[in-house]
Amino acid sequence: MTYISDISILNIPFFYLVIIICSTVTCIYIGVFLAPIIGLVEKPSNCKKHESIIPLVGGIALFFGLLPTLFLLENSIPHQERFWLASLFILFIGVWDDRVGLSIRKRFVIEILIAFMITADGGLTVMSLGNIFGFGEIELGLFAVPFTIICIVGVINALNMVDGIDGLTAGLSLVSMFAMLYLAIKVGRNAEAQMILMIISALIPIFIYNSRIFGQKSARFFMGDGGSMLLGLFLAWFTISLSQTFTPNNEEQVFVAFPAVIALWLLSIPLIELFSSILRRLISGKNPFKSDVKHIHHLLISAGFNANITLIIIMGVATVMVAFTIIAFEAAIGDEILFISILFVFAAFSIFSNVYWKKLDSQDKTKNIFQ
Repeated sequence: MTYISDISILNIPFFYLVIIICSTVTCIYIGVFLAPIIGLVEKPSNCKKHESIIPLVGGIALFFGLLPTLFLLENSIPHQERFWLASLFILFIGVWDDRVGLSIRKRFVIEILIAFMITADGGLTVMSLGNIFGFGEIELGLFAVPFTIICIVGVINALNMVDGIDGLTAGLSLVSMFAMLYLAIKVGRNAEAQMILMIISALIPIFIYNSRIFGQKSARFFMGDGGSMLLGLFLAWFTISLSQTFTPNNEEQVFVAFPAVIALWLLSIPLIELFSSILRRLISGKNPFKSDVKHIHHLLISAGFNANITLIIIMGVATVMVAFTIIAFEAAIGDEILFISILFVFAAFSIFSNVYWKKLDSQDKTKNIFQ
């Protein structure tokens, strides 16, 4: 059947995207209605700048809003069964954490088990790191599975860590997803591109309802751990999948959409947040995984920006970094140069943020940021 409104390069009818958007919006309203009944809400606290109880249904709306893709898309992504099963498990764990709370240790163990399920026995795996040191391609071999598990768990927690102001996690995910969509289309990875486009379609209403830059006084709902962890899984999945080759059904091997080092740039803000926060806490002699009020968005808010401007600044920086990455990749800049460059960016921000917070602490102002 031919559709006039086809997204021709992906062979997706525009109507499919409308279905996903409507499905997600419906799930949002149902979730917002049911959340107070089942106790899936966020109450005001010192670290949360909201005055009322807010539903924690972002992940639920995203997952169930995307379910129609199982029936709409003809081309399945590699390891599709594991993708949906892992998504369901990580959503369940995140919602469970939102509802009753989980210790950091238990959550890490469960995340590792889910990551192992994804990658074990021929599943989604990082087999090559590319030529990041300039001496030839680095094949991981026996280290592929444990390295992939570390990557998946790391990205999941990076997205969870960056989730601190309305719209930020969804906004950063949109920036990364649009970049991956472009790069996937360029090399004909249409199965992944179709799924990414569907995720983008679901994320757009989630971003609108979860942020305050569209005239809302407050977010209609929060992403919660369920939402941030699910988005972390999605981003980890597609950065790994698109940066690796595979042979589907013994057919011709597909090309990578981008080398592995590009993934560091596409996820730069969450990863910078993760590494700088862990480093800062270790230097201070604190638990590296215990939350605090010294993240990137806290830094900007302490500098006098409101939440909306902070969101725009961070998303703007992420967009610039992604655009630079695509330009550098298409200009055939070497993997080793991109790798050294992103390490420099990570180190520079870590040093800056550590010095900044030490100075603010000495002035006894950190505790007053949200007052």
